[in-house]
Amino acid sequence: MSVSMNRFNFSLSWRIAGVASVLCLPTGCRDDDDPAPAADTDSTADTEGDSGSDGADDTGTAAVTFWDDVAPIYFDNCVTCHRDGGIAPFALDNYADAQTWAAASALAVSERTMPPWLVTSDGSCGEFADSRALGDDAVDTITAWVESEQAEGAPRDDLAVPELPGLDGAESYSTPEFTPEIVGGPLAEFDEYRCFLVEPGMDRDTYLTGYDVLPGNEAIVHHLLAVVVDPEDEGAPGMTNRETIEAYDAESPDRAGWPCFEGAGPETTDKSIPVVWAPGQGAVHYPDGTGVEVAQNDMIVLQVHYNLANPANEGMSDQTAVELRFEDEVEKPGLMLLPDLFLETLYGDEPAALPPGESSVEFQWDIPLAFVLPDFGTESMKLYGVLPHMHEYGQRIDLQISGPEGDQCAADVQAWDFDWQLMYFYEEPYTLTADHVLSVTCDYDTQNASDAITPGWGTQNEMCLMGMFVVPE
Repeated sequence: MSVSMNRFNFSLSWRIAGVASVLCLPTGCRDDDDPAPAADTDSTADTEGDSGSDGADDTGTAAVTFWDDVAPIYFDNCVTCHRDGGIAPFALDNYADAQTWAAASALAVSERTMPPWLVTSDGSCGEFADSRALGDDAVDTITAWVESEQAEGAPRDDLAVPELPGLDGAESYSTPEFTPEIVGGPLAEFDEYRCFLVEPGMDRDTYLTGYDVLPGNEAIVHHLLAVVVDPEDEGAPGMTNRETIEAYDAESPDRAGWPCFEGAGPETTDKSIPVVWAPGQGAVHYPDGTGVEVAQNDMIVLQVHYNLANPANEGMSDQTAVELRFEDEVEKPGLMLLPDLFLETLYGDEPAALPPGESSVEFQWDIPLAFVLPDFGTESMKLYGVLPHMHEYGQRIDLQISGPEGDQCAADVQAWDFDWQLMYFYEEPYTLTADHVLSVTCDYDTQNASDAITPGWGTQNEMCLMGMFVVPE
């Protein structure tokens, strides 16, 4: 099925459609620009496993050892996470731990589930910066070592554990300590969306160029958005945004914040959503020279989606920290857009639904940019990066760009993983004009569902969202 953009009013929904349930992504491993040479899987490693061996077997073939062959791959691509203090559950920066987890590591890299990098990254569908995807040679080397005697080789001191990723010069904010409740209704059956005002007014004009989110309770935090609101823009009828937010907050004086499925609230006029985060994302750095405007006096609202589908998590509390990096000037101001025309069908006469019991159900939507660009007062925009998002029934998602130069595959996720949702920036941005059409296709596996799956904001509902970081020209 497909949905055409002209069924809906998109002047605002480009910014906030699907804003309710977005996503995220761990920081980790970049692609090895000079991968280790492929190992000869038929060779036999040094049977002694002696760190003083000469690195060759009885046939004269160089044996695969941890320190000579595998460690350089791990340090370049995995140790950011797999180290003491990292987000991974075990270390790979030393021989003992690497040997303990050898079989699991070989399986993960051969199945391409680690390092986490969901988009196709072989050049056939977009050229992405800082790819974590391992090359075939690196995978073959790790597999050969694991399938041999897992020799250690001679320890070396030229491999440095990278610094933990983060944001230099960031300003820190935090949600209040909060215990969510199930209040979502049929479109968010086990969920609560709660908004918190964390910055009542900026003290200067600035641009947000990076962010990091540290969830206080990973078991219940599904996603977090930072929404920028101009307090003087119109909110609810006859009220400003500031007055609207104050009214929302006053409705539940015994609980922090206020309910908000869309942006900062159903009647606020949201200016932008520069922070889009879900578990595992890690620090996000917008491309050099770009950022999202946050003007003097603008308010910052944090929207947190709490999921309580697991009964054991009811009654748990959370306090999440957010780090935002601001710069006074950028060369190219941009916007984070969150179009989801599957979710948008909730506002039409016939909301979409995914039939249960199917191994593959597709939903496809199109946006002709000729209808969209006038809303931004521009004739073209640059697409710098994408953030694909579905929920737990999703299995594949892709973005196609059609235009005068033909059809281009811009992003392709063949094995969706809800736990590893990343922001992918391109080596070179795409130029989008009124002659282009963006098409997104989501594929779902509903075999385990007993009822039709509706679009919605809950984790057990579904979405078909393609976040896009763009710079209007």
